[in-house]
Amino acid sequence: MSKINAKTIIQYVVPPIITVGLCFFLYRDMNWADVMDGLNSCSWWLLGLFVLAEFAAMVLRALRWRMQLRPLGANPKMSVMCASIFGTYAVNIVFPRLGEVWRCSYIARLTKLSFSQAFGSMVADRIADMVAMGLLTVATFIGMSAAMEHFLSQTDFGPRLQALLHSPWLWVGAAIAIVGMVLLLRLPKVRQFVMRMWNGFSAIFTMEGKWIWVLLVLAVWVCYFFSMYFSMLAYPPTAHLGLKVVFVTFIFGTLGMVVPSTGGIGPWQVAVVLALNGLYGVPYAQALTFATINLTFTNLLIIFLGIITFLRRPK
Repeated sequence: MSKINAKTIIQYVVPPIITVGLCFFLYRDMNWADVMDGLNSCSWWLLGLFVLAEFAAMVLRALRWRMQLRPLGANPKMSVMCASIFGTYAVNIVFPRLGEVWRCSYIARLTKLSFSQAFGSMVADRIADMVAMGLLTVATFIGMSAAMEHFLSQTDFGPRLQALLHSPWLWVGAAIAIVGMVLLLRLPKVRQFVMRMWNGFSAIFTMEGKWIWVLLVLAVWVCYFFSMYFSMLAYPPTAHLGLKVVFVTFIFGTLGMVVPSTGGIGPWQVAVVLALNGLYGVPYAQALTFATINLTFTNLLIIFLGIITFLRRPK
């Protein structure tokens, strides 16, 4: 039996604890009959469009990553690329953040790429999403500055954030991390892995059709936005809210996914409820019902696609 270390605990034990803790906090006073009533009141064809938008985003992510792999000498079939993305989401439901490692191993096994090359390409893929998310977040907070000021005045979030940024422990931890990375880079095997990873990462600068790739990045996030839009339109208590509210809720939910948890359960719902209830006055029970319905349908889609992926045996 392998030795259990701190890294194992952080990767596999902490996320479920976060999920359980936040779910207890969210649902301790929840009436589940309200959730079922809310589901029955939804427009099923709009929920279908919501699921279709989620699926389209995954396919576009596969197409985008395929473009990044071509300069490395790999050109997998779209069925293989889609399976890599479907499997990533499915693995992340059970082991948060491990899905990215799985998809790099999957692609490396089916192509001539090394794991480190695939990993570097995946890092570029994720950075593209981070940049897009950052730009959207900044635009959202600028456009809703009045609502955010009102929200911050009603909570202690601002003082807590300032206290964190001024905490010496934050900077001590950052310094230790930097020193640790420098020491690791002195090891030959680590340097070799980093060089191969850079080879995979830098392919983004040499690939053909860069503007098509940029459009695919935008298309992915447009699909994610419309998935939120269709789900809010399907649920009567949120159907009357405007596009601005949809956009803000979408950004809050996206930021909530940054917190490691099982299938996004917990942090995503807290963020969505925070936006709908804290900023726009949607009753807490209705906001939580919406978040529960949305995340349930998303995870059911991921589980379904994951089962298909793992049952299929690629040649």
